[in-house]
Amino acid sequence: MVRDGDFWRATGTTLLRVLSGYLLGIIAGAALSLITSFSKMADTFISPVIRIVRATPVASFIILALLWMGKSNVPVFMSMLMVVPVIWGNLSEEFASTDKDLLQMGRAYGFTKLEQLRHIYIPSAVPGFRAATLTSLGLAWKSGIAAEVLCQPKYAIGSDLYYSKIYLETPSLFAWTAVVIIMSYILEKLIRHIITVFEGRKVS
Repeated sequence: MVRDGDFWRATGTTLLRVLSGYLLGIIAGAALSLITSFSKMADTFISPVIRIVRATPVASFIILALLWMGKSNVPVFMSMLMVVPVIWGNLSEEFASTDKDLLQMGRAYGFTKLEQLRHIYIPSAVPGFRAATLTSLGLAWKSGIAAEVLCQPKYAIGSDLYYSKIYLETPSLFAWTAVVIIMSYILEKLIRHIITVFEGRKVS
């Protein structure tokens, strides 16, 4: 399959979809955690919705998403949707458990809300954010592939998995499954490396 140009198009397109949804999910999850952590009214409305998303089966959302958007966008949406609750949950817990002594010291030095967020809340939440990004990567990858299997967009690993099953091409099915596993491993290593490099620069 590696010698076939369609293999690389399918792999690259799936990778682009999943990473797009993953990055959007990180941004949305982080933004929602900030909003719900510092606004009780927002928390009252947003938190139940995110908990519902977390509890609902992936397949249900994929089928609903197919009614609202083009099938090429469903994997991006599903990857994002699976990432948001993880990022939101971890960051919300980290913000809630921020050291009260540090906050009191910040108030003593006259820190504004923005300065407290920048110098106290965010540094305290970094370990939880790191864990959330690694955990949610696997969820984004699996949900993105599952969405491709159900909606079969053009040039997609999930679509080729589906066609291999339909046409009983067992070697192809195992080969694409191996590609999914290998790509997941490579992505995790890449994200870990990016986090390590970023943290090393912050320390230096």
